Amino acid sequence: MASATALQPLRNYIRQNIGHLRATPCLLISSSPPPSISTAVAGTKNPDGLSKDEKQQQQHKQQLKFQQQQNDPKTHAFVQRNIQSIQLEFNLRTVPCTISSAFPTTGSVNEAVSLAKRFGLKEGQFGSGDGLIIGIGSGAAMDLAKAVADSLFGNISSCKDGNNQQEGGSLVLAPSTLGGFMAASSNTPSLLLDTKEEMILPHLTSSWTAALGGYCRQGTVVTMDQQLSLPPLYYPLQPPKRSESLPGPSMAHYAAAMLSILIDVARALDESNTQQPIDAVLLEDMKAVASASASVLKLAAKEANESNIIVQEGDSYATAQQHLLSAIPRLSAVVDQSSHLTHGSSVPQSLANAMLPQYFPSCHLVTYLACILPGLCESLATQPASNVEGKVSVVEELTKSIFSCIDDGGKTDGKVQVASLLSWASQITEETAIPTMASLAFGTPDINTLTGSLDSYDALVGSMTGANAGIRASSDDFALMEDVLHRSLNR
Repeated sequence: MASATALQPLRNYIRQNIGHLRATPCLLISSSPPPSISTAVAGTKNPDGLSKDEKQQQQHKQQLKFQQQQNDPKTHAFVQRNIQSIQLEFNLRTVPCTISSAFPTTGSVNEAVSLAKRFGLKEGQFGSGDGLIIGIGSGAAMDLAKAVADSLFGNISSCKDGNNQQEGGSLVLAPSTLGGFMAASSNTPSLLLDTKEEMILPHLTSSWTAALGGYCRQGTVVTMDQQLSLPPLYYPLQPPKRSESLPGPSMAHYAAAMLSILIDVARALDESNTQQPIDAVLLEDMKAVASASASVLKLAAKEANESNIIVQEGDSYATAQQHLLSAIPRLSAVVDQSSHLTHGSSVPQSLANAMLPQYFPSCHLVTYLACILPGLCESLATQPASNVEGKVSVVEELTKSIFSCIDDGGKTDGKVQVASLLSWASQITEETAIPTMASLAFGTPDINTLTGSLDSYDALVGSMTGANAGIRASSDDFALMEDVLHRSLNR
């Protein structure tokens, strides 16, 4: 990723639109290195406390090495070098803005909007604004760039309008990490950390609120680079001690997180009241994402069983990379297309938003979404099957797709059911070192406390979007979230 041309797609876009872009004020948002990890956080403050077992010492060294890689400023330095290079090469009228935290806050969005206005970007809703916002780097940089663009330009409309003309201010996203690519591909509102409530909340502007239930962010260009900074396929690490930082997610974590989101979308589609069959293109996209994600987990499990070391190269690594880079945009398209067919909230995302900052503060969002997968599958396995005659069960179709690309050794005897999916999810998350939710928690919060946080999150989202738009938009959603949370914590 050290190549000077690693952001070539962004450069090509600027070159093709250079006449317009040179005359347009540009807010350039990028990620910067997080604060350096102290020796206490890195686990080296008290070396006498380390195990004398040689194997555990080797695993500890691997964990420290991986933590350093996750916080290595080289990736961020690469971003800054390319920003300077782009500014010099194209002579754009830019003003810089950086973010080093995992999530933007309302304060950081307001500061960036104020900076943009002072530099000449014009505010205006539904295509009347003017200016350019470029986001480069991590997922936080992508979310901040999208939030600023939504606040300034409001280029959001209902997908049902069929109008996706690029008007007004423009947004260009150039992710340099896998998390950044996932955030850039998502067409949902940015996620902001509410430091007062200790929750993650969607950044809902007036245009987003008006378009809820099927929406499109207009005037957005995503330049996907083939040389993203990618994590290992697998790492054989257990959750660290409380004084240590959790390592970032592996490719296996990303694959399991995507399956959590996808299976929940399938569940919502199955529970929808529509009698119409699911759109064939939507179903094929869902099956493709399911197969790709399962293939990544299968590759990670294979490497774990054969060598049990960090996997950052080789054929399996390259194949998993291709699967993820193709599946992430398709998952975003699935979420977009299904948004106007279902009601209620995403179970995995709502649980993460309500719980992550306060009760899992050292856990990466992707890892938390990944650890929900077995609990979600267990909860679905206990639900009664759909009795709508002639209606295809989307969850069952995804289950077939998953088992079509893995070798289950005949364990299902040719009968692929949701119960089979639970058995596979439990085994594959264990084999690929995806931690359990209980092991990630800070302290030992009881289920009533966590359920109370869900209630508080529901009230906040409801106040932002309307009384019937929170978690309880569907009468069964809240009970399902409680059930998934309970089952995940007890695994």
